[in-house]
Amino acid sequence: MNPLLAKIRLPGRVFQLPSKGVFYAEGVLDPNVKDGEVHVSPLSAIAELKLRSPDLLLSGKIIREICSECIPEILKPELLLSKDIDAIFCFLRIVTYGSNMTVRSTHTCAQGQLHDYQVDIEAITLHPNNTVLNHRENLYSLTLSNGQEIKLKPVRFIDMIDVTILQQELARSIAASGARDQALIQKVMLRDTMSVIESVDGIADEKMIEEWLRFLKKSMIDEILDYSAQINQWGFNLTVKLKCKDCGEEYDHNLDLDPINFFSA
Repeated sequence: MNPLLAKIRLPGRVFQLPSKGVFYAEGVLDPNVKDGEVHVSPLSAIAELKLRSPDLLLSGKIIREICSECIPEILKPELLLSKDIDAIFCFLRIVTYGSNMTVRSTHTCAQGQLHDYQVDIEAITLHPNNTVLNHRENLYSLTLSNGQEIKLKPVRFIDMIDVTILQQELARSIAASGARDQALIQKVMLRDTMSVIESVDGIADEKMIEEWLRFLKKSMIDEILDYSAQINQWGFNLTVKLKCKDCGEEYDHNLDLDPINFFSA
């Protein structure tokens, strides 16, 4: 080992992924990981700069690099659930900068101004909502109104990235032409729906499922997406309570996990 690293490598901490690892197949996490508990080391300055790059983040490449450096017990970061990626951002923030974070927020009251508030990230990680994990077999099964049986799955980070890229493409198209590209809208909807389906009537072939979706009524696609959104309200609650410095009223503020802003001292 390089002796120069001995005095700068901080020990890090052990955290538990909100999923507890229950959704992952063999090989995603190190075999020695139990109940989703992984050791997280602080970010280096170079790693943090990379994490703030939108292009690298949307490619998924930076997540592999960050896990290799800071959480090597995660062997296949590209297969992580988006809920666990949210958690990893929180863990990295805590071990790199500490649990306190400054957020800027404006209340909707008449005299509301932009203010800085202190948020305890550690408190968010202490109370994950993961009771769904005990009933996942039943909760992730859906019978459509036409009688077909759908097996659902939580959204993976790479699938969320794909949908985000398509949504950005759609937004650029609308901004450029002023019209909504129906083919692109359909593509976004199909990709979004595909990301939450594991199988239909026992068939897991993605090409068959995509062809089936193309013939499905929108009302049934809405059934799938609405139910998926309902059962996937687990993990960390990233809505924090702030007390307005102008009127004194307490209000909800959604914590922004955008790495460009999230990883700053």
